[in-house]
Order: sequence, then C-alpha cells, then structure tokens
Amino acid sequence: MRALKNLFALAIIVVVLGGGAVAAFRVARTRPSNPEEIKAGVISVSSAGAYLYATRVGQHVVFFDTGADPGGSPADTALSALHAGRGDVSDVFLTHGHGDHVAAAGGFGSAHVHLGAGDVPFVEGRVPWDSVLLRVMAKGIAVPSVTVSSPLNGVQTIDLGGGKTVKAIPVPGHTPGSYVFLFDEVLFTGDTAVFKQGRLDRGPGLFDSNSDQVKASVSALKQQLTGAEIAAVCTGHGGCTPVGLGRTLLDDFIGRVGG
Repeated sequence: MRALKNLFALAIIVVVLGGGAVAAFRVARTRPSNPEEIKAGVISVSSAGAYLYATRVGQHVVFFDTGADPGGSPADTALSALHAGRGDVSDVFLTHGHGDHVAAAGGFGSAHVHLGAGDVPFVEGRVPWDSVLLRVMAKGIAVPSVTVSSPLNGVQTIDLGGGKTVKAIPVPGHTPGSYVFLFDEVLFTGDTAVFKQGRLDRGPGLFDSNSDQVKASVSALKQQLTGAEIAAVCTGHGGCTPVGLGRTLLDDFIGRVGG
C-alpha cells in the first residue's frame, strides 16, 4: 500500500514538474519573508515554505537550517537583521538532509556544519536518497553538495561559548540522521514536527524514510527533554509556536504522535 502511495505521489510530482513548478519554486526560494524575532535575539525567515532560524552568540552567529535557496537569500536576510555577515557564522545546525533545509549550508566559509551522521552521505552526494520520490525532488530542487565538518552521533551537548550550548537529540525516522536542537529554551524540530492550525503535528509521511521510527523518536523526546524549559518550538514548515506555549504544545504533540 505504501509503495502504491509513493508511486501515485511520484506521478503527481512528475506531472507538476513538467508544468513548470520547478521554475516557480526556484524563484520563490530566492524571495525571503521579512525577518521575525521569535524571542530576544532569535530570528526567523522563510522562503518557498521552508524556515530557517539564526541567533547571535557573542560575536558569532549560529544557524538552525539554512533554507531552500543555494544562493542564501533567506540566510542573508536573517544576517542583516542581526547586523552580521556570512563571515560571522560560526556554526550551522541542520535538522536533516533534505534540500529545502540545507541549500545554503556550504556558503559560510569555515563555519562548523553539524548534521546527523545518518544523513551525511546523502548531503555530501556520495549516496542517492533511498526513495525514488526524494531523488526526483532532489533533482528538481538542485541543491549543491554540503561538506559536513561535525557529524552528530547520539545525544550531544555542543558548547558555543559565552555560557550558551546546543543540546542535539537524534530523532531518526523522517530521515536516518534527523535531529532536534534545544537552544536557549527554543526547540528546533525541522520536519519531525510542523506547526499548523495552532498545534504541532506530523509532517507529510510520504517524505519519511521510516514513519514508524518517527513515532518512536517522538515518544523518546519525553524522557530526553524532561525538566527542560521550552518557551517555543520552531519547525521547518509552519514557523514557531507562540512563546510561552512551547512546552504545552510539545507535550500534546508527544502524547498524540508518540503515544
């Protein structure tokens, strides 16, 4: 049944691609939204439906995902809002390896690029995605390969200096190397969760590498985030929960999806 659904979706995509949607997407991804301050010092920018987030840590800038534009227009918009430039970026944390989240990751010079080890072969162009659907999408998005300097394995805490850290938690399922990142009371989820109609929910299952594993990963977050203050949850599609409701909406999401 799942194979039939994938073939049906693939057929739709092929038709759409032939109708010029790729050209429209490539234009849309270069037209970023206005920057929005989610909470003090955390900036959100989107284009073509994909969100990236940036924040200052001392003299440096840290990104969580980099958007769908290889030219980095959304990233530059976020940097401008932070009165910074590309040379100020010290770290890039990628929630997973799909092209609409990693497109500009190679444009920040010597910045440390962090990504779950399970996704590294895909973004570095050494291995094609295991789904025909994803291979078609990757060809349409046409994202350059990314060199990952800091592969992630297991739960890690990365020291950014100035008393700031990022807790990196693996959530395999959407992709083999999917991660969520907790920084300064904001949880960045990529596509493990999306925000729509006032609540957190699952992303489209057709793009998951293993949908059952997503449920197990979401369930495990309950223990991994026990006691953590979470003011907001920021997703790859749909933006962020209101500040102050992050923990409540996350617990609801874990209860519904993780069981």
